[in-house]
Amino acid sequence: TTRPETMLGDTAVAVNPKDKRYKRLIGKTLILPLVNREIKIIADPIVDMRFGTGAVKVTPAHDPNDYLLGKKHHLDFINVMSPDGRMNENAGAYKGMDRFEARQAILKDLKDKGLLEKIQPHQLSAGHCYRCQTIIEPYLSKQWFVKMRPLAKPAIEAVKKKKIRFYPKRWEKVYLHWMENIQDWCISRQIWWGHRLPVYYCRDCQNSKENQGVIVSKIKPERCSVCGSTNIYQDEDVLDTWFSSWLWPFATFGWPFQGESYGLTDEDVSGVRVPAEELKYFYPTSVLVTASEIIFFWVARMIMAGLEFMGEIPFRDVYIHGTVRDTEGKKMSKSLGNIIDPLDIIEHLGADALRFSLISLTSQGQDVFLSAEKFNKGRNFSNKVWNASRFILMHLEPKEINVDLCVFFKKEKLDVINRWILSRFYSSLRQINKMLDNYRFNEAANILYGFFWHEFCDWYLELIKPILENRKQSPEYRNIQVVMYKVLEKFLKILHPFMPFISEEIWQRLPHQGKSIMLAPWPHIQEQIIDIELEKKMELVFTLISQIRNIRSELEIPTGRYLSASVSSNNSQIRQLIDSLKEEIKYLARLNSLDIEERFRQNKFSISSLIKDLHLSIPLAGIVDIEKERLKLNARIQETESQIRLKQANLKNKDFLKKAPVEVVEKEKMRLKELTDILSRLKEIKNGLQ
Repeated sequence: TTRPETMLGDTAVAVNPKDKRYKRLIGKTLILPLVNREIKIIADPIVDMRFGTGAVKVTPAHDPNDYLLGKKHHLDFINVMSPDGRMNENAGAYKGMDRFEARQAILKDLKDKGLLEKIQPHQLSAGHCYRCQTIIEPYLSKQWFVKMRPLAKPAIEAVKKKKIRFYPKRWEKVYLHWMENIQDWCISRQIWWGHRLPVYYCRDCQNSKENQGVIVSKIKPERCSVCGSTNIYQDEDVLDTWFSSWLWPFATFGWPFQGESYGLTDEDVSGVRVPAEELKYFYPTSVLVTASEIIFFWVARMIMAGLEFMGEIPFRDVYIHGTVRDTEGKKMSKSLGNIIDPLDIIEHLGADALRFSLISLTSQGQDVFLSAEKFNKGRNFSNKVWNASRFILMHLEPKEINVDLCVFFKKEKLDVINRWILSRFYSSLRQINKMLDNYRFNEAANILYGFFWHEFCDWYLELIKPILENRKQSPEYRNIQVVMYKVLEKFLKILHPFMPFISEEIWQRLPHQGKSIMLAPWPHIQEQIIDIELEKKMELVFTLISQIRNIRSELEIPTGRYLSASVSSNNSQIRQLIDSLKEEIKYLARLNSLDIEERFRQNKFSISSLIKDLHLSIPLAGIVDIEKERLKLNARIQETESQIRLKQANLKNKDFLKKAPVEVVEKEKMRLKELTDILSRLKEIKNGLQ
């Protein structure tokens, strides 16, 4: 035993029924030393034959596992301690001793009687008080319980019938497993702070054989309902914190006293009243956002309480968020000193940068591995939104933009570029709505980020710059004014929940209706504007431009040096599309000329690239030193192959995979893929220079 003082309360010794050493002794009795009480030898498969002697003492009143054994085998429950940790009358000669004092006395007596085999150090697993570090004594005492199975049944059905949904869905199994194996709930606590139990005792009749004298009442009774005595006192225990908390969804609205002074006396309530309409309006609510560790403590219990007391579920959706960890995977906490103070991030980067970075980094239900550098994403995005908005405001003519977009779209014959950006906006909005409906906030944020940065800024604004700056009289000018304003204004409305401050600031500078963007309606999806085929075609055009830029970068050709290129495709629609955007492609790719052909022709000393149905070819004779480039490419290929081998070795190393944080391993994998892609491209360029 690890607690010799409890052996005075032993009522059995347990062995495993398969243990051959003790099989013949099962059912017999033995004498408990020091108190000379006869106790049973019982058999139970819970006993580990390999631990110690394979025979364990059973003290049902002082150990939770022994308690279950005691119930199962109908053993006596003998409590040998008083509530203050001193030994009681059941401890015989040790009565009145402190538990640790009794321990030493018992060891001495066992040794004197020749019954002590050995003493050895042992790491005790008993709980400790988190404040004073005192060892918590497992101790049989009278407590108040709630019978849970009748309450659990409708709460299980509510989840199985999809009246309540968990996000991510995997937590539903965790919830159901606990609910289907639920135990009765001990709701009484021996602490000073909390809601006191509504239980009263009559001193004059509580010790009768019938165990009378217990009164459960909302208000203190004047006299005992059994004997009529006024000698009544209230139980000193308080309710478990979670027992109070499970009433939260409706008790916060004055339940069960809504519409009246909720309290017992005028002095208590001071005229506080809660309108009945508030409870009706706010119960049930839509979503609960919480952590996985309190699914049992709070979520499940609120569902049970809501169904029991209100006859209705408290919420429809339960969103389980992840835990914030540092780069080493440790949970962030003040005690560990590994936290990132959000106020520091706000001071240096802004509240919007903090919000957007956290949202975009945190996958649904997954832990987030956080470092200060990761907030740069939100900071950079804030800068991008601000600078792009300033550019638009500089070129915006308010008199041109006061139109209804749907009417404008039907009436005006918009060019490809304007139709494409409107289609991409509404396609992105459709995806964002879907992500938000399913609580995939990071995916919604990243779709918004990708649309604005890469499509609206990198492509659309770059394409319309020449028209805005040089061709104010062109027919496209007014169309661009309307489209760029409408896309920005609607984008800010979607951005607002993610980045409230910068979106409000920019929106106030734009022509707008209403006092605040907070009150502006969420944009509706205009299905007639979405053109998926056009989006695919434009994606091909942008891939073509990107490929030309990549070739320029890989061969270190200065941006001031214009190139020539030819594209070929047997698809006439693609040829027509590229021809209609020929000037825009030349402008963005910095080309002197762009030939469009039906059949591909391989030119000497040229780099070619296949992009879906399109063949790109760029002649390099006279642009670069061919022999010099070959030597440089060979060196880069060798260096890249060497880096790939190192990454592959690292990712095959079991020690690295075991010890490194998940984030680091993922970075290594991403870098390996990146290097593999680079190597493939370098070899492709080398072949073009043969």
